[in-house]
Amino acid sequence: MTRKLLVLMVAVLLAVAVQARELTWSYVVPAVANAGGSLDTDWHTDLTIYNPHNYNLPMVIQFLQAGRDNSHGAPTIDNFEIYPWETLSFWDVLGPNGFDRRGQTGSLLVYVDDLKRTCTTHDCDIAVFARTYTLNPNGGSGEFGQAIPGVPSNLGLDCSVLAFMPQVMEDHDFRTNAGVVSLTNALVTVRFELQDKDGRIIHRIDKLLLPYGHTQWHIDRGVTGGTLAAFIQAGPSNAVVVPYASVVNNATGDPVNLEAHMTPVGVSAQGPSALSSSERVHGSFPLREPVAGLGIVRQQQRP
Repeated sequence: MTRKLLVLMVAVLLAVAVQARELTWSYVVPAVANAGGSLDTDWHTDLTIYNPHNYNLPMVIQFLQAGRDNSHGAPTIDNFEIYPWETLSFWDVLGPNGFDRRGQTGSLLVYVDDLKRTCTTHDCDIAVFARTYTLNPNGGSGEFGQAIPGVPSNLGLDCSVLAFMPQVMEDHDFRTNAGVVSLTNALVTVRFELQDKDGRIIHRIDKLLLPYGHTQWHIDRGVTGGTLAAFIQAGPSNAVVVPYASVVNNATGDPVNLEAHMTPVGVSAQGPSALSSSERVHGSFPLREPVAGLGIVRQQQRP
């Protein structure tokens, strides 16, 4: 009986985990770049969208520039559709053939165009994936990169959950950058608490996010194998943000993405009143600021 119960519990947990990561129609890629970094690194981002349906879907990509109030308009690509079963890639999406934003960092919103199509159930499901990488800082060929999958916008950090990013490293060999993007058309304050391996809070910082804002910073506190926690400290009840962290090898520039893990554990002791699970909604979208002259160039398909 005990074994059967254990097997049932494992099956239920797996089912819940799979359900939580099902495809959807609206994603945020928390970190994108076309800019130089520390120790001669030079960061770029490739974006990929996949359509699992047998019909076209109208698409929108919006760039949320770091350090800016994007509520008055975010640079937008909305002049294309993704074809049936197509995998469409934007190489160096912030580069000259994309948003053309050299020297900038931020986030991307990627979603089926809600002005052209009304989505119900799973009829607009897409998959979104990104890779942020640096050219070899030591010269020569090759790149060092990290996978940054798109996060469904309804699975961001709101008042109902806390976020945890484990395996933070800030020492001689590694450095850690933390960041957060807001899917909210209002000011939001997010508190970050850095814990050492024994769970002691060794640093605490509040980050004020502008509407649809993005920020990233270097964790300047020595820690090896710690955890970064985040929760909404202040903002509207419908606030949604997406935190993340990246651990970078100081010698090679090789990064590893730390995706935020969400849990309602401890919510009652932190921040504003929690929302119920039924109140969790997709983040909203900023006004569109079309990117002039940008077209979609598709590679020739195999016969």
